Formats: sequence, structure tokens, C-alpha cells
Amino acid sequence: MINNLEVEYKILVTKEDFEKLSALYQDKTFIKQINYYYDTEDLDLRNQKCALRIREKNNTFLITLKTPASKGHHEHECYVNENSSKAFESSEIKELLDQLNIEKPLMELGKCVTYRAVVELGKAELCFDINEYNGITDYEIEYEQTAEHDGISEFNKILSQVNLRYEKNCASKIKRTLHSR
Repeated sequence: MINNLEVEYKILVTKEDFEKLSALYQDKTFIKQINYYYDTEDLDLRNQKCALRIREKNNTFLITLKTPASKGHHEHECYVNENSSKAFESSEIKELLDQLNIEKPLMELGKCVTYRAVVELGKAELCFDINEYNGITDYEIEYEQTAEHDGISEFNKILSQVNLRYEKNCASKIKRTLHSR
């Protein structure tokens, strides 16, 4: 089991602003990933401010369970063989779900296809995401900290190159995907 603290800032932008900022970072490649989102029929995970997905990327499958933290989210991750409810039968995942009192069956509620390019910045990753879900395409720029620092200030320096400023203007991909159904 891989455990991380995720601290990230994300902003939805127009296609034009996305392309302008993206063009300033030449050494990047967009890679397709598919996020499959899971919860119980009664949304027991969402009601606890948690999120569960299986991400398919480069023929690998990674389960991520996000749980609230005082700053950001805790991410609990492990690799599995496939995208199916069988993946949640691993002892590590069962233990985490038991801690959250998730007893009902998990079901796939939606999926989001993302074309992501990542730029390594030393203390953070700058991600350019083109997201497609339920007939919608959106453009997201994400700043994910990999070391402690003033991430908002650094993200704003990057965004200022195309006259943008960070302000929380979007829900998570899972919320956007599920609310668009």
C-alpha cells in the first residue's frame, strides 16, 4: 500500500488559456488515463468526503482511496490486475473500507478520460489535463505539491504568464463527472 498526502490546487480554464500556458512548457507528452469512479448505491464514501477510483494508465490499474486530511487528502493506493469490483477484495483495500464502515457493494458510477501532461518543477508537478466525461470536455491546470512550500504563490506565478490567477473554481474530477450524468 502506498500512502501519500496530496496537496493540490486546480483551476478550470478556457481551451485558449490552456493552450497558451501549455505552449510555454515544451518538454511534455500527453498520456491517456481513464479514471473509473466507485461508490456504494447510497454514496457512502462521498458522504464521508472520500473518493474511490481505479485509474487505468499504460495497461496498469491503480486503486486510489482519497480520505480527508487537515490539509489536502490522504491517498491510499495499490496496484491491481483489472478494473472491476474484484479489485476491492484485496485485504489492504478491504481493511481501509472497513475502517470507513463501507459494507455495501461498490459499483462503478462513472468514468473520466484524461489526457495529461506533467511538468516536473522540483517542489511540485504542473499538470495539464484535458478531461472528457459524459459528452463534456474541460481544460484543467493542476499544481500538485511534492514538497512543503507556498504552493498558491508559486502556482500564481505560473498562471500570471497568461494573465490568470488561482481561485478555486472547480470541483474534483469525480464530482464533475458524477454531477454531469
